[in-house]
Amino acid sequence: MFKSLAYQDFDRAYRRAFWRKIRAWLTGTSNELLPYDEVRQQLPFSGQRDLGMQTIPLDKIVGSVGRYRDFDRIFLPTQRETTQRWVSIKAAHYEEKILPPIEAYKIGDVYFVRDGNHRVSVAREREQAFIDAYVIEIDAPIKLTPDTKIDDLVQQRDYAQFMAQTGLIRLRPDANLELTAAGEYGRLLNHIQTHQYYLGLEEQRDIPWDEAVTSWYDNVYLPLVTLILEHDLDRAFPNNTVTDLYWWVSEYQWLLREAYVGEKGMATAVAKLAEMYTDKAVRQVIRKLRQATWIDAMLLEQERDHFLEYTKIKEIRPEADVTLSLPGKYDKLLYHISAHRWYLGEERGGDVPYEEAVASWYDNAYLPLVEMIREQGIMQSFPDRTEADLYLWLVDHRQEFVESFTDEGE
Repeated sequence: MFKSLAYQDFDRAYRRAFWRKIRAWLTGTSNELLPYDEVRQQLPFSGQRDLGMQTIPLDKIVGSVGRYRDFDRIFLPTQRETTQRWVSIKAAHYEEKILPPIEAYKIGDVYFVRDGNHRVSVAREREQAFIDAYVIEIDAPIKLTPDTKIDDLVQQRDYAQFMAQTGLIRLRPDANLELTAAGEYGRLLNHIQTHQYYLGLEEQRDIPWDEAVTSWYDNVYLPLVTLILEHDLDRAFPNNTVTDLYWWVSEYQWLLREAYVGEKGMATAVAKLAEMYTDKAVRQVIRKLRQATWIDAMLLEQERDHFLEYTKIKEIRPEADVTLSLPGKYDKLLYHISAHRWYLGEERGGDVPYEEAVASWYDNAYLPLVEMIREQGIMQSFPDRTEADLYLWLVDHRQEFVESFTDEGE
């Protein structure tokens, strides 16, 4: 009698698997178990350990070592060749026999059946929530989830390689820097390498890789991500990761800075970014960023902080207030200081310490022109600009003034 009931249960499960397959085909979704061997080939592993017997959630079993084609994603049978095995296990449940635990591998948050596929299938059909299993955990630098699909493996592999190459899996184990496009991890790596280079210039020493990675993560990545979250940019793009948004915003920052330096404004940055990225989501981000005044404010704050730290001008001249109102202009001030230092060195016939050059530039180049601006009351005509803005404008247009005065003299 129990076997007859078990056969009926199998037929229902088999028919259900058939209709699930049809629905998956119509909707273009995945209904397949993950093949353990392919996962092992795609992802780097660093070792394994025996966790002993545990009670594991059935809905987190997403793959199989050898029978991934015999069952669908929720372990309904998709073939009749092993009907007898399935029926015998179901009949054992009717007879209230105790079955041995299954054997499973654990990777991240999911499990792969090593032995006991039919026991899992019957348990899922009976709507059990848990099953006993001897578990071996495989160490991997990524976390597979129950939603992971076979097509996700390449992306997971690239992410795992990025985390391993940067050392973030060790340095910042709670970090999540997943991108929706696997090919962009090389760009993130370039960000870190660029940060390492400039950090070395600032500190006049070779920066170890681990130090550069943690500095980039703590001082570049996290602050920008915090701003992105504060301005709800992630809610506007729920299908993208916060690291996607970090990348797009940082690219936009760079292009915007370049546009301001060239005095062509935001339209130039928008057009160039649109050329680089044709993805619909990126275009939506661009439109959102065009309205984001916090981008300009963030650029200004970053550039001003860098200028003050690099020149130490507040330490050299505590009364100095060298403030700009547009992004991309502080680099010009740094260029002016470097040029002033070079001319001082030519006059003296030797190197001039940078701090001395900063003080000389402020006292003999910047402040005299600013005092003239104050005496003439020029700031009243430019209420939205600063003295440093006008200093740069006058210096940049000095040649035009000289030529106009020469023409008048003639």
